[in-house]
Amino acid sequence: MGAMIPIPSTQQHWSLDSFDWNAIDPTRWGERDGMFYMVAAASFMEITTDRYTRNLIDKFAGDDEVTEWLGQHWLPEELQHGEALRRYVTTAWPDFEWDRVYAAFLSEFAAYCAAERLEPTRAREMASRCVVEMGTASFYTTLGRISSEPILAELAACIAADEVRHYKHFYRYFRRYQKAERTGRHSIVAAMWNRLRMIDGEDNVIAVKHLYEARHPGARFDRRIYKRIRRSSREAIRRHFPHRMCAGMLLRPLELGRRGHQFAVPIVETVARRVVP
Repeated sequence: MGAMIPIPSTQQHWSLDSFDWNAIDPTRWGERDGMFYMVAAASFMEITTDRYTRNLIDKFAGDDEVTEWLGQHWLPEELQHGEALRRYVTTAWPDFEWDRVYAAFLSEFAAYCAAERLEPTRAREMASRCVVEMGTASFYTTLGRISSEPILAELAACIAADEVRHYKHFYRYFRRYQKAERTGRHSIVAAMWNRLRMIDGEDNVIAVKHLYEARHPGARFDRRIYKRIRRSSREAIRRHFPHRMCAGMLLRPLELGRRGHQFAVPIVETVARRVVP
């Protein structure tokens, strides 16, 4: 891993000062563990973006438009997501020792930020990035819909809008590289499937593990506990998940044409309703 990337100043669409943090009621969530795990795990993942951004910049070295956007726009916005979510977690759950638990998480998660996890070609990696942004846009859209707390709902909506915008950038770069590299649909599907398999993968398990162990000192975490935590918020997520948006974003890199896209979206949406979350 290279040196940490300095964060340049950039024009962002919102800031931490956009929210009235004092309006958050620390007693709001009570025993609703599902919200804690969703928001705290997201804060860990977002604030760790700098750990693998160097890999992406190295992957696209020589393409100044892409590397400058990654370093000067995408990275600062992703880190801002993490800082805002961290601020929310430490305000809504003031007894949670965010810094200590995050340090323990990072010591285990760092090994998963290797360049070897990137796709072999630039077009395939951009298709993979589209899947990542589809997943995060869908997650934050859902979080905003299910939150009964106004600040979290507002924050989630802001992050979701950022993620949709990021998707559009990655998609535009994907189209350029797909044309230059003449990447076929089969190869694109393979790259997207690789990334889909990582959603709700080991990185999320590691985050939940450290959150659980912090809340239950001395308790042993295993897959059974992880599945129970996931079930605690599953029904609310299923009712509010943007299945149609998810299907549309997922299919777009496949270039099915207007009629093919219109035909495929309802099918993928139906499948998504069965398997998400």
